[in-house]
Amino acid sequence: MRNSCNDSIEKGIFYSLKGGNIEYNVENLDNPIIIVPKKGIYELISEETNEKFVIEITKENKKDTLLFPSIYQYIKSLPFSFKKDIDSSELRKLRKESRSKFMKCDLPLNGEQKDYFTNGKIRFYGNFKQGFACGEVKEYYQNGNIKALFIYDNEGFLKKKIKYNKNGEEIEN
Repeated sequence: MRNSCNDSIEKGIFYSLKGGNIEYNVENLDNPIIIVPKKGIYELISEETNEKFVIEITKENKKDTLLFPSIYQYIKSLPFSFKKDIDSSELRKLRKESRSKFMKCDLPLNGEQKDYFTNGKIRFYGNFKQGFACGEVKEYYQNGNIKALFIYDNEGFLKKKIKYNKNGEEIEN
C-alpha cells in the first residue's frame, strides 16, 4: 500500500484476491503474500481501505499497489467503569475526552477536508476544528454512493449516524 502522507510503500495485510467464486487470502501476516494458481483477471479487495479493484495478473505483472487513506479517525480508549457518584463536571470532562479526533498525516484536521479513492471518486468529506468534526461528515463507497452520514455538534460530539447500503438506500439510523 502506498502511504498518502509520505509516499512510501508499506505492506498491507488485510486484503484478498477473488478469482471467479474462489477467494484467496493472506496466510502469513509476517509475509502478506497471496499466491494464485494461474494468471488471469482477479478482484483485489482491501479491508483496510474498503476498496475493490479488478486487476490482471500476468507473468510480468505480479503485484499491484493500493493507496492508504491520508485521513483517519483516532478514537481514544477510556476505562469501562468509573465512580457511581461522579459529578456532572467530571462526567462532561470524560465525555469530552472520548470524542473522536480526525487526523491527516498525524496532524489534526481543520476546515473542509476531502479524501479520495484511487479511482478518483470521493471517499470522505467533512468540516473540522482542531481535529473534531463539526456538522456533517460523509463516507462513501467506491462506486460514489454514500456509505454513512455522521452529524456532529460544534464541540465534536456525535449527534446522529445514518448508514447506507451500496445502492444508497438507508439501512440503519
